[in-house]
Amino acid sequence: MAPCSIGLRVIPGFLGSQRQALLDYVLARESQFSAATVSIGNGRAVVEGVRRARVLETLGPFEEAFLGQLRRVAPLGRMEYQVAASNDGDYFRAHIDGGADDTREITFVYFLHSEPRSFTGGELTIRSGTVVQPEGDTLVLFPSCCVHEVLPVCVPFGAFADSRFTVTGWIHRSPQR
Repeated sequence: MAPCSIGLRVIPGFLGSQRQALLDYVLARESQFSAATVSIGNGRAVVEGVRRARVLETLGPFEEAFLGQLRRVAPLGRMEYQVAASNDGDYFRAHIDGGADDTREITFVYFLHSEPRSFTGGELTIRSGTVVQPEGDTLVLFPSCCVHEVLPVCVPFGAFADSRFTVTGWIHRSPQR
């Protein structure tokens, strides 16, 4: 696989005063989170040897505001996302988010967790040699072709509210490009 030409953007203070309301919304939906999946062929499956976390597939009433803010900094095509909760021992092994026939162009990770954070670990590493510390209310964007991973998270008491929360997603290029 050819190395990724890194085009990393880090935007602190992405949601500002709206972050806490979004986090409260996410915390209130703990029972709606399900085991995270990974792509396998044309389908998806839970594969704990690759990824361990829980996900929520909606931002509910915050979707329009979040995606609108995202379009201001990355105005491409269709967007998809999920909220990920990484608790004690959770991780996502090294992977890429797009293949030759995939239209994902940019991967984004928005760190939603409380500050000060109640977990350690959970760094986002990008094979260009970049390590991004999980800092609340910070958006990170990078090319989907970059190999990246989430290092294991340590949540001493295992409380859901102490998890590493992110809104993770992908911005697609136009299929004709």
